[in-house]
Amino acid sequence: MNSYNLDIPIFPLDNVIILPGSFLPLNIFEKRYLNMVDDALKTSSRLIGLIQPLMNKKENIESFENSIGCYGRIIKFEETENETYIISLKGLSRFRVINTQLIKRGYLSSKVSVETYKNDINKLKTNNFKFINDKSLKTILKSYLKLKKLDSNWNYINSCSNLDLTNQLSMICPFSTHEKQMLLESKSIDDRYILLLSILENTVKLNEKENQIRH
Repeated sequence: MNSYNLDIPIFPLDNVIILPGSFLPLNIFEKRYLNMVDDALKTSSRLIGLIQPLMNKKENIESFENSIGCYGRIIKFEETENETYIISLKGLSRFRVINTQLIKRGYLSSKVSVETYKNDINKLKTNNFKFINDKSLKTILKSYLKLKKLDSNWNYINSCSNLDLTNQLSMICPFSTHEKQMLLESKSIDDRYILLLSILENTVKLNEKENQIRH
């Protein structure tokens, strides 16, 4: 058996990604995904894989072939009065789907390979990050947040390292599904930083051009 292959439950979510080393809160309310969490909690690893569905075909198993996602471990679990779950995932590693099946409990389960991404966690070490002191990200972020009229806590933002901020912004900014997938699939954290910077800059520049045309 290939030690880089895993069988994990799959949670397809539109426009949502998790990255290695990052944390993601999730509200679980559909019966099939309540089943998925119940089953994951019964295992020692408590793993769940997240994938952005292709073309929104959540029920089309073939749409997940060769897709790249990221799995995380359930590190926090709470059941609400409405019998829904609030969980937190810690991202561990990206993966490539080998095959997928719909199981009796109503959710998808995939055999995935992590061989390409076996060093995901190691690559998150700050001393391997080239842009630790670069000021470009926070500079363009101010313009982007103003453009999108998004509330921001600059005390918190300034306290974040560029490495942490790169992953957090990749996950929470209102980017397109395609942009988020590109950020997820970046070969390294340095590549992700460069791509994130490009997306932010292009969004701001495009808005500036549109304003010039209007006036």
